[in-house]
Amino acid sequence: MVEANGLMKGPTTRLFEKVARWIGLSPNAGPVLAALFIEHYESGERLSSDDICQLTGYSRANAGLIVSQLEALGVIDGQRDYDQTGRGRKRVLYTVNGTFSDIFELGVISIQDRLNGMLKDLDTINNIDAGPKGSFAQLLKEVRKSVENRKEALQRSAEVSIR
Repeated sequence: MVEANGLMKGPTTRLFEKVARWIGLSPNAGPVLAALFIEHYESGERLSSDDICQLTGYSRANAGLIVSQLEALGVIDGQRDYDQTGRGRKRVLYTVNGTFSDIFELGVISIQDRLNGMLKDLDTINNIDAGPKGSFAQLLKEVRKSVENRKEALQRSAEVSIR
């Protein structure tokens, strides 16, 4: 485990807290992401749950919950440590799965999903009792236009970044 030399404090932690929110997690996942990315780029080594707890100051329960969420999203990968000697369960070692760009893309996908959900809700509202009337109908029209414009801009932006 590479000592973070202050990298786990201040701006780095704040950056990864924002990344955590971007992909739909609590900002509490930020320090865990920061620790895993720093370790990945500094030494290429994996971190155990104990290492993550030591670097972040989190309890085992809190770190375990965040690790589970990150694994479920495919952001990190856990692997049993078969080199570990002794009896009992082998510890699990974690590392980031992919690049920062891959994780950033999760945020874009999350926003696209939310926009699609909003459009479905608008369709449902329009279909109830032959649709809304008056000023409420105008409000829904403005909301739909705003959501569709944002969705199109996001898709154009994603197409440009792929090139």
